[in-house]
Amino acid sequence: MGNKAVAHIRKADGKKQTLEDHLLSVSGLAGTFAQKIGLSQSGKLAGGSHDFGKYAEIFRQYIFSANGAIDPDSDEYIDPVSHKGKIDHSTAGARYVWNRLKHNDYPLYAQMMFLSVCSHHSGLIDCLLPDGTNSFDNRLNKKEEDIHLAECESKADPAVKEMLESLSKEKILMEWYLKCRSIERREKKFSAFAKNPAAFSEENAVFFKKGLLLRCFLSCLLDADRIDSACFEDEQYAALRKRLGDPDWPKLAGRLETALSAFSKDSAIGRLRRDIADACYARSHSARGIYTLTVPTGGGKTLSSLRFAINHVMEHQLDRIVYIIPYTSIIEQNAKVVRDILEKDEEPGTIVLEHHSNIEPVRETWQGKLLSSNWETPVVFTTMVQFLETLFGSGTASARRMHNLANAVLVFDEIQTLPIRCVHLFCHALNFLVEECGSSAVLCTATQPLLGNVPNPEKGQLRLADDPELMPDLAELFRQLRRVRFVDHTKSPMNLEQVGDLALSEQREKGNCLVIVNTKSWAAGLYRYCSGKNAKNVFHLSTSMCAAHRTAILEEVRSLLAKKEPVLLVSTQLIECGVDISFQSVIRLAAGLDSILQAAGRCNRNMESNYGTVHIVRIVDGLENIRRLDDIREGRNVFLRVMDEYRERIQNGMGDLSDPDIIERYFSYYFYQRQGRMAYPCDLSGKKNTLLNLLGSNHNNVGGSPKGMLRQSFATAAKQFATIEAETQGILVPYGEGKDIIAQLCSLPSSDMAAQSLKRQLLKKAQRYSVNLYPDALQKLGNAVRRMEETGILYLLESHYDDETGVTAEATGKMDFLHY
Repeated sequence: MGNKAVAHIRKADGKKQTLEDHLLSVSGLAGTFAQKIGLSQSGKLAGGSHDFGKYAEIFRQYIFSANGAIDPDSDEYIDPVSHKGKIDHSTAGARYVWNRLKHNDYPLYAQMMFLSVCSHHSGLIDCLLPDGTNSFDNRLNKKEEDIHLAECESKADPAVKEMLESLSKEKILMEWYLKCRSIERREKKFSAFAKNPAAFSEENAVFFKKGLLLRCFLSCLLDADRIDSACFEDEQYAALRKRLGDPDWPKLAGRLETALSAFSKDSAIGRLRRDIADACYARSHSARGIYTLTVPTGGGKTLSSLRFAINHVMEHQLDRIVYIIPYTSIIEQNAKVVRDILEKDEEPGTIVLEHHSNIEPVRETWQGKLLSSNWETPVVFTTMVQFLETLFGSGTASARRMHNLANAVLVFDEIQTLPIRCVHLFCHALNFLVEECGSSAVLCTATQPLLGNVPNPEKGQLRLADDPELMPDLAELFRQLRRVRFVDHTKSPMNLEQVGDLALSEQREKGNCLVIVNTKSWAAGLYRYCSGKNAKNVFHLSTSMCAAHRTAILEEVRSLLAKKEPVLLVSTQLIECGVDISFQSVIRLAAGLDSILQAAGRCNRNMESNYGTVHIVRIVDGLENIRRLDDIREGRNVFLRVMDEYRERIQNGMGDLSDPDIIERYFSYYFYQRQGRMAYPCDLSGKKNTLLNLLGSNHNNVGGSPKGMLRQSFATAAKQFATIEAETQGILVPYGEGKDIIAQLCSLPSSDMAAQSLKRQLLKKAQRYSVNLYPDALQKLGNAVRRMEETGILYLLESHYDDETGVTAEATGKMDFLHY
């Protein structure tokens, strides 16, 4: 190796990776990843220059000091702790790229390349700070003694210089020109068709989409850098990537067809599910675009949407399918269904990936980032939170995955659960992924929100495909799948005891009953009330319980239902979406119409009888604390308004709450009522702003930037996105196997490779033994929550986990395990 510059030193054995090898490898990977967004040559340049600053002598001293290769008494020694993050090795490459590409007529393209290279450790930096400071200019004009560009150019390996110089400036500028012009022309076209052209913010939309293009390009660089570093550090990871290969989509499609052929044709529900799957197959050859799949609960959306997705992937030669789902409980269930079908002889996890862990600390270590998924498997199941973090979150761990949303089919399950504050951001982003990144999207739900027809459409609404609905006759489909009758109690509010008595009565008369409430405190209180009445088989379900605990409860409940034993289950709304379970009676506390219809989907799900019964109950004012639950409170209020309008029609048998026109009326009211929240409002130093503006034209900023240059406050917006509402923190709980996982993680050494491999295995298992808690809940638990020294992972003492209701601030009386 001689005096060659070093990029990394492997912790396990001290082996060195030369900077030459790293830059050439990352260049190739980044070019490949960026090809699908039309920026292949740009990707090669970014990858080959991103660590250019590591040719500086000060970086050599730092990395060798950090790995013990320089004696602390030597004059060359640099304290690695005090200098961590303070030696700038990214601006040199960014300035090299800027000097190479800067052009008076096209400063934007050089700026975008500069931003991607200088942001590859921090996440996108602000172009303008909230106070108007031109942060881009400040970074661009850093002093030579701080970035060492001239020194790096003189020391760079000949092969690296040759590779960088061989990349055509003209081709790179043309790549960016074509992508940016595509965005500009598309927004200009849609502004001409806007209902109010004067109000259509073409400028804001163009800036927003160019910002997304930059983030997607940065994602290509980030993933290339992290993959090469991880493959050097961990040979097992390198071997896994080789085994992944290209998916055999025809083989996977054949496995799905075999599974679908098992759909029962002897029952009405079985025939309907088959018809729905056939309709999805028929439309899978359509052009790329944004589609809707509106199917009543129990209609088999998961496999039907998968049938569309797999065949659409083959039709358009796409890379992967990404399922975006609101709740981890649905991910676990749906991923298992799909995995059981698609993963036969393959290594587990190489076809279907679940990514929803919230166990590791929010601020991940460099090592933790390498362990995180980059979504490169053929089928990915993730949460809406992870999807939105990938598009708008801070740092690099989430942004790294964005390029794998390009050239893909994105399936959004239960799309009505999209946070209201993210509506405009989501619409702009999904339009971008489809129109500029070659993807398609399917919005699945029984209660389709009007994302293609929102108030203030100039701020961002979905541009749906021609003939977007995959189902040919919605009204007839909903009529055929009508399985319940609604009983309206909203004119006579009830207290907890009255709701409990109604539930107990329904259990006695119908044999089983499910009660769905809006808060965990009501779930626990109602459970205790019903349990105290000597009812048989009373169960509790809420997010205070870990996934493994909830699964065990649901399995026991399903078993009892199959045996026709009496069952009473009290649950929060977590059971509403996607949980395959069927009761003859459901009681739903008043909420949004979408929640009520989802609750109805747990009633008579498989048409076991002619009709099940769904009771809609309003709680006496003041007894249900939903003051801070804006979405539930506003949804309930809008539902009560719609109920007042349609009550007579429904009571006379002239309509049903699941009728598409009633659902459309509900969402039109709901969106109008909440339109002020749709642009993600935030406060910056006491001034009102929105993320839509910060990531767009940033017109509220008092500063300025040259015409045509980006001026977004990227880092500020990302920080606001992460902190505008209280973040939850995942904690491990001592339920079942979780107790042993906690003990092993607490005693795990941090240094050797075997320990790191075991850590990955334990963390994968730990997903099912974790509970997400808000800061106030963590505070109430106090010393019952402990932090592991090596990993920073939080865990709960056994005395504060109840076998019936989960995490509790009140000690249960159980003894704590001594070896934590």
